[in-house]
Amino acid sequence: MDQETTSKIKKSGGRILAIIGALTILGIIGSIFLAGLNNARQKSSLPSFTTGSISNLIGSSGFTTQFFGAANELMVPSGVSSKNTDVSDGALTQRKIVKNGSLSLLVKKAEEVASDIRALAARLNGFISDSRIYETSAGIKSGSVTLRIPADRFDEALTEIKKLAVKVESENINAQDVTEQFIDLEARLRNFKRQEEQYIEILKRANSVQDVLSVTQQLTSIRGQIEQIEGQLQYLSRQVDMSVITVALIAEADVEVFGIRWRPLYVLKQSLRSMFGGLTSYVDAMIWFVLYLPVIILWLATGAIIVIVGWKVVKWMKQKFFSSGKLP
Repeated sequence: MDQETTSKIKKSGGRILAIIGALTILGIIGSIFLAGLNNARQKSSLPSFTTGSISNLIGSSGFTTQFFGAANELMVPSGVSSKNTDVSDGALTQRKIVKNGSLSLLVKKAEEVASDIRALAARLNGFISDSRIYETSAGIKSGSVTLRIPADRFDEALTEIKKLAVKVESENINAQDVTEQFIDLEARLRNFKRQEEQYIEILKRANSVQDVLSVTQQLTSIRGQIEQIEGQLQYLSRQVDMSVITVALIAEADVEVFGIRWRPLYVLKQSLRSMFGGLTSYVDAMIWFVLYLPVIILWLATGAIIVIVGWKVVKWMKQKFFSSGKLP
């Protein structure tokens, strides 16, 4: 093998190694960027609790280092997760499922079926949360009924309601597992309650007005977090315990015109409802986009900086390892 061939092989090998090194560095930078983005998302969904407030309180008071050391150990780190928290105190023995359903029924008389559904809800220890009966044409009425019944009577209620129909137009059942959400909320609640207990102990040792005010402010903040989480747990518990069934009642006479199933008024109402729903979703999305735009711009700028740094690294490796050649 002549010297020229050997030189070409060495150069090719050097180029390959440089490319591999550059890609590795870019991969590492990208991983760091994605990790930072994921961490920011986690922090945005959970309260950020650091030891900075305690450190400031130490500097402004005469409390002992040992006592504040115990308080600092109980502080909840930013981005706390139920996976890293002991949940044995309130371990869940069964999965938490939110089950809801909707039916569209073709009925002879909407008023009679609505009355039967109300009686059914009372018999199953449930209640009617919404009931509407409206006239679609002369002497013909349709409507809708929404009932809440115990989750363990959900299937029974669906079966009984379908028996009231001439025909079941559509049936939809949705089940959502909220077990992980329960565990996370319970873990956060226990941590905040431990902090509250520790601050109460700190308050008993306060020896100045400034100390009392500082600790009271922290207690107020923690109490607000506790009440918020307790409210979320109560809401989820109600959703799990009581299922929702929405029943649309369509009069049989309203859909038969010369043997053709035609429901212009019903379609018009559904279209208007969908239009308003779409408009509200659009406005909500635009509000979210405008308020979140500074964060998006910041992440785009960060990504651009990472790309520039990566390109600089590639150029440096190119000049360092084979300044006489060029990257393929």
